[in-house]
Amino acid sequence: MRATVERAEALRLLQIEHQAVAALIDALSDEEMTRRGTIQHGMYYDQECSFKDLLAHLICYEVYTVEAIGEWRRGREHWAIEAVRDPRRGREIHYGGIADRARLSLAEQLDEYRAVSEALEREMGAMPDADWRGASSFPMAEATDLGGMIEGIMVLPPRPLYRHLPVHVPDAAQYIRSLR
Repeated sequence: MRATVERAEALRLLQIEHQAVAALIDALSDEEMTRRGTIQHGMYYDQECSFKDLLAHLICYEVYTVEAIGEWRRGREHWAIEAVRDPRRGREIHYGGIADRARLSLAEQLDEYRAVSEALEREMGAMPDADWRGASSFPMAEATDLGGMIEGIMVLPPRPLYRHLPVHVPDAAQYIRSLR
């Protein structure tokens, strides 16, 4: 898979995503962020997720992307590249990202979200454009550049480019109103 946008545009869209999540964090109380059953979109039918759970979900994809960039640079394929394409494994990633962080306090999870988001922006911001369009040094099923690999993890349909939050919270103002 080849990147569908240039690195600067991907970074710009990712920053919009992070700003939108930060705005929700600033607008919500701790109780609102941890209240179960408030995320109604883009979750599996049997989930009653809180905003905190949604953050865990968002974090896992960004963690895997940062890890995959590091593995790419070492000439190795990160397991998530293929796993996100498999419906069963994708479901495991979805549930696992939330379950892995369930033990964290809200404060710890917010800290992790900020750290991971900053790390991903730093990685993409420092990346030369030539690397973004650079092919893998390991065999892959289809021709893939680094930007395409990142999109493959971060931008699975139906997500808009580098915008994961709108899949789960399509209208932030309406979501806030629903909580109050």
